[in-house]
Amino acid sequence: MRFLSSGIFWGFVIILFGIGILLKSVFHINIPFFKIFVGIIVILFGISIIFNAINSRKNPAVFGEYTFKSGSIEKEYNIVFSKASMDVANFDFSNYNGEFIKINSVFSSTEIYLSRNFEYEIRADSAFGVVRLPNGEDVSFGNISRLENAENSELKRINLHVSSVFGEAKILYK
Repeated sequence: MRFLSSGIFWGFVIILFGIGILLKSVFHINIPFFKIFVGIIVILFGISIIFNAINSRKNPAVFGEYTFKSGSIEKEYNIVFSKASMDVANFDFSNYNGEFIKINSVFSSTEIYLSRNFEYEIRADSAFGVVRLPNGEDVSFGNISRLENAENSELKRINLHVSSVFGEAKILYK
């Protein structure tokens, strides 16, 4: 919200009001500048709340194309208005304590690649989107839970919570 307190913003507002007065006086054109001004303030306030919320979370992917393919695993990944690819097989799970790794795909397309060297508990949630599981099942509205690659109980279990809102998340084996 620093933009609202800047001189550039208020200078722009004063110029718009001046143009509005001239248009009304000279050309008898009535433009509701005050209502437009209030609307712009509300929109800017909403945008700043959204971006502050996104930036405060771990690993945001906003407006672009991203690849998560190595490094230490994080608790949460947020993909918003983007396309993302995540290769879970290459992450370092040495400090992984078994809690769910959240992958949120909002207005995005996300592909999550799994390795057959792990057992996976997958919880998938979707609202106006789709989450496709490796076994061919998908959820479009609601939730589903599945245990994948559980044939060998000696494998380390990785817990994934994948959510999709107005987007698509595909979970595939490599």
